[in-house]
Amino acid sequence: MDLGKVYSAEGAFCMGGLFFIAIAFVADIFQHLAFVGEEIGHSHGGGDIFVRVNIPVMGIALIAFGLGMYILHEHRDRVHFIAYVAGLLILADGVAHLFAISDHINVPLYVAGFSVVAALQVGGGILFPVLPRRYDRYWIVLTVAMIAVFVASLSFSLPPLWYVEEIEPVGIFSKAVEILSLFPLVELVKREKSVGAPGAASRAAEP
Repeated sequence: MDLGKVYSAEGAFCMGGLFFIAIAFVADIFQHLAFVGEEIGHSHGGGDIFVRVNIPVMGIALIAFGLGMYILHEHRDRVHFIAYVAGLLILADGVAHLFAISDHINVPLYVAGFSVVAALQVGGGILFPVLPRRYDRYWIVLTVAMIAVFVASLSFSLPPLWYVEEIEPVGIFSKAVEILSLFPLVELVKREKSVGAPGAASRAAEP
């Protein structure tokens, strides 16, 4: 990826989108800090609908437009389009995990885990269309692992790693997005394997 694109119109849209997401996260954190210590595991269930939905949606929309323009101008092919869709889903899941930090603000281990995952997904989601396709399989592993941990957290406790969680809107949304993201991710891995298969290059060169 040409780093000069960061200073382009496309880059400006992406940076603007990140700014909206950051504003929503900071506002949500400050709202939840007032409830720290009230309940083990959750500082304050849910959150303001404007902060958690309207502002992040505007941010994701700006990033989607910026990335879409970049893909349209630089990589107009099916693989990059599929990666673009996968990246936006990963980004949306990362935003959900940012709000999960707020919901567990009084549990340091949860905060650390969600912070790592959220940062990885937000950054990785934006860069996903231009990342090497050989790493797609690891995103599948990460996604399946997150779904498995979520199911386990609803089923049994494993102190001090986690305690039995209640089903919450953020968690349901996150898992729905993760399941959806598996479809384009699997498709990318299948395409990467088919391109690297013996004879694929010779077949592609045939008229």
